[in-house]
Amino acid sequence: MSESIALDPIQSQPNQNAEGPVSGEIEPVAAVSKPHKECFIPVTRFAILERLSDEAVWRPEEVHAARRFLSYLGAWRHQDYSERLLKLKEAYLPFSPDRDTVRILEYTPQQMQVLQQRLIKALSQLLIQANYERITQEDINDFFVAKSPYELNLKVDLSDFDEVLVFSRGSGVARQEHRTWRKFYFGKEIIEVPVFQRLFLLLKLKPEAERIREIMEKNQVNEEKANKILAKIRKNLPEGVTSDHIYLKLFKNINQSDLEMLFPNTTVEFRLFDKVKFAVTAGGGTVSGVVGAATKALAASNPITLVVAIIGLAAVLFRQVMSFFNQRTKYMMVLAQNLYFHNLANNRGVLTLLVDRAEEEDIKEEMLLYAYLAQADLPRRDLHIAKQEIEATLQSEFNVTVNYDIEDALSRLVHDNLVADTPDGWLRPLRPPEAADHLQRLWRDCLNANPHDGPAEA
Repeated sequence: MSESIALDPIQSQPNQNAEGPVSGEIEPVAAVSKPHKECFIPVTRFAILERLSDEAVWRPEEVHAARRFLSYLGAWRHQDYSERLLKLKEAYLPFSPDRDTVRILEYTPQQMQVLQQRLIKALSQLLIQANYERITQEDINDFFVAKSPYELNLKVDLSDFDEVLVFSRGSGVARQEHRTWRKFYFGKEIIEVPVFQRLFLLLKLKPEAERIREIMEKNQVNEEKANKILAKIRKNLPEGVTSDHIYLKLFKNINQSDLEMLFPNTTVEFRLFDKVKFAVTAGGGTVSGVVGAATKALAASNPITLVVAIIGLAAVLFRQVMSFFNQRTKYMMVLAQNLYFHNLANNRGVLTLLVDRAEEEDIKEEMLLYAYLAQADLPRRDLHIAKQEIEATLQSEFNVTVNYDIEDALSRLVHDNLVADTPDGWLRPLRPPEAADHLQRLWRDCLNANPHDGPAEA
């Protein structure tokens, strides 16, 4: 069995007062080349299993046993990851914003901090196991300054968060139609936009008291003023969003330059072009309206004419103000549409989906390596050759370019005694009949063992 996520129980205290229930369409295409190859294998396990079940891959007397073993291997990994999922759900429970069960246990702030760090570490390990790659703070800043294809100017204050964890998997391009000055904004042209095929986001707000102290120190203001600044910063957050919760999000086909859209404290600012346009139209319309109203007022010989002139001026001002807000509404619609159609899972649902993806990647990697080693014993010093040949097979059979993580796959096969890493430097796998029988014994041992060594929350 591959390494499980160890989450030791935290001592807790009973809670005497138990709580009650608490725009543009993107067309993804094949992955494009990047400065480095990804470990993610963009082929399903079923396709790989079908390819490895070919009689030409195995000795004639081992064909049936090989198919049986590969099937058993998938089932064995599934039970392993099912247990990991249960542990992750327990670890996430104290931070879940969606829980609908009664809270029985209460933790001290110090205990919550320990649980938080364990959860983040376990999630990071799981994401790496699922062949996600972490996006560093430097990369995030680069994406923030990139020009959005939706022509939105977004701003995010990352200092408002206690934890920000971003991982991506799979790169590609989306083809989109945009009006361009080259066609005088009458015609459209197709542009290709780089996207994250999958994007994971973990967010946790800083506690208010901590954030207020930071604002006081940074802006050199008193506590009352800092409270007002924080209220303004967080005024757009939905009701119920607090620093007690950890928010997990999973998206698909997100434009790399639109990463800011995914943060709950995103604010929309107008581009320089919009500001100039509004200044010209609103300013010109307002000036002409004021001049016209003043002329009529001076020439008016009765109160009715004066009232009509004032109403006309008010209408001009109202139209310009509404033009401003209509443009902002259009911006917000683009935000809403992209988040609605690109969202895959939230919070606890993210855990289930990530565990499924990590399981899938492990199974694919192990099937490929076992099938390769079963052809002949391999000196460990030639492991790099096996890696190159497996990558070449994926390229020739499925037309995908992969950085195959052979050490990770080997460690799991060795851990389960399906491959022997001998002292004399050879890698010797069990033959398919013996390997299938071995997995059956592991199953029996697993069923007879105690699967639970203590929950994070009872």
